[in-house]
Amino acid sequence: MSKKLESLILVAVLAAAFWLRWTAVAQYERSHPLADRPVIDEQSYDRWAREIAGGDWLGKEIFFQEPLYPYALGALYSTVDGDATAQRKAARRAHVWLGVATVWLVARLARRLFGPAAGLVAGALLAFHGPAIWFPVLLLKENLFLPLFAAFAWLLAVASEPGARRFVASGSAWWAVGALGALGALLRGNMLVLLPCFVLWPLALATLRERAWWRAAGSAACVVLGVLCVLLPVAWRNQVVGGRFVLTTSGAGTNFYGGNNLDNPYGVAKEFDFVRGVPKYEAADWRHEAERRSGRALDPAETSSFWLGETLRSMREHPGFHLRALWRKLRLALGTYEVPDNHFYDWDRAFVPLLAAPLPGFGLVGVLGLAGLLAAAWLARRSSPWPGAALFVLYLGTIVLTVMSERARLVLVPILAVYAGGWVVHVLGRASERRGLVLGALLLAAPMVLVPTYDAVQRQRDLDERDYNLAMVLLSDGGDLLRVRAIGEAIALRYPGTPRATLLLADVDYRLARRVLDDPKAAASDRSRASDELDRIVASLDAAEGPSNPQERFGVRKLRGAIRQYRGDFAGAERDFREAALFDPEDFELLRRLAVSTANRAMGESDLDARRASLAEAADLLDRLAAREPGDVDLARLAREVRAELQR
Repeated sequence: MSKKLESLILVAVLAAAFWLRWTAVAQYERSHPLADRPVIDEQSYDRWAREIAGGDWLGKEIFFQEPLYPYALGALYSTVDGDATAQRKAARRAHVWLGVATVWLVARLARRLFGPAAGLVAGALLAFHGPAIWFPVLLLKENLFLPLFAAFAWLLAVASEPGARRFVASGSAWWAVGALGALGALLRGNMLVLLPCFVLWPLALATLRERAWWRAAGSAACVVLGVLCVLLPVAWRNQVVGGRFVLTTSGAGTNFYGGNNLDNPYGVAKEFDFVRGVPKYEAADWRHEAERRSGRALDPAETSSFWLGETLRSMREHPGFHLRALWRKLRLALGTYEVPDNHFYDWDRAFVPLLAAPLPGFGLVGVLGLAGLLAAAWLARRSSPWPGAALFVLYLGTIVLTVMSERARLVLVPILAVYAGGWVVHVLGRASERRGLVLGALLLAAPMVLVPTYDAVQRQRDLDERDYNLAMVLLSDGGDLLRVRAIGEAIALRYPGTPRATLLLADVDYRLARRVLDDPKAAASDRSRASDELDRIVASLDAAEGPSNPQERFGVRKLRGAIRQYRGDFAGAERDFREAALFDPEDFELLRRLAVSTANRAMGESDLDARRASLAEAADLLDRLAAREPGDVDLARLAREVRAELQR
């Protein structure tokens, strides 16, 4: 193949990658119900980036989440004129370009390892990979990590080549390996675990090739220097704001526990009963639960160590369970199913027409890529392909040891695309004497990828979970109640009697009943039925409270308190709100309702001292809430009214 033809095909591949991702972003922003409602991790990164763009570059606590993506996002936000929607649009379009850069880097790496044709095949596989086209729509760190990881893999391959001796001798390549690896650790904690492996990499090369150890030791020192140049400023920042040396984040132990506990047989991303569904409180909730279990106060680093210890203890006591869980995670990591995390590829496809098309998924790149890895010794052309294979195995190991999800597994796709390109070129090439062995590698790889680990029932559960999350977002935004009720009825039909389904339907029915009761033109018979409906809702919440978990009990008590407050039962409402606040003492709406209920209940107190104490408590709470939301005029008015009543 001539260089001109190769260049033309590569440009076409990159153009296709750009168009597909740009179109997916445009369709997502036009039709997805959550396009302008970032949730969970997206919401956390978006809020954090907005604080950084506003000038808070240092922060106030030891990092719990990896910081590089929100800092990059904040830098981008600071350059965008317009509101939050315009900033998010700019971020998604930046993700598109990062996606195209990843395709180009993958093509370069495959070309280096297996030749020009392999580079084009690898680039095309990634360009048309459905989840890779989808991911730029999400405000998640993988959009930055994918090109960085691809660049790291390319640099590692270059530094490992025998012919790169002159370049490597200067130390520049190995310093860059350390720096890029450390930057990766600021995006995904998996890379932090692998940094010692990259330090030892030059020593392993020297052993395999019988080179001088002193030169390899110098290269390893350069890797260490690159790592320190990136991570020491982060550790210094953590020391300044948190008073404790923490190299990157304090969330390693919690992440390890999250994927390895007795309530999680598949090691996938899941919610815990003691963690609120709001990312900014996640670190505090993990710490509070660790303190409850240990019986002592813990700082962030001690909290991480506690959960690490809990995981290791569980592994010692239940080795069979954890071995089976690790095997299931390996199967999921190499299987076709896109295991959801905060988002779900299969669910989002219903809202983005491009993604509904039959785009190739993990099945194609997984089978061909694994076959290429298995046949790596026979696919070598210009250089040894083992560094990429070793990187794949190492990173796969970190996924299996922690939490398995579609976004964690997506990082493996660029390397699989490289080896898939090598496999295709070998099969179609002239080396027919080894073609049978390479085809045999395909037969070994196919069952690992194509035999399902999850069944259709699990897929339906994952879809229902996203429907439920959408319903909760629509409720919080005052969205279409009839649409929410339809979602709730479908969930209740598949999971009858579950507290979550009961709570969702109760919330919708309460709002619908209020519409009738608040309508002065409503007929008396309709108002009577609506009042009876409130009685029924409270009874259903009472029944659901018993079997519910802490998160669900919080929701039950908050909703039941709202109904009691609406009906004038301020003492009952206050009791519900106080119990709910034990789980989430930061919920703004809950605290506002608690203050109002406390003040109204105090009005009926005959004991003047008790009345004044309750009014003072309500006034103090309203003042604190008004300080949190200085633009809320209604809140400020309520605070003044309660203060005035207190002074009578």
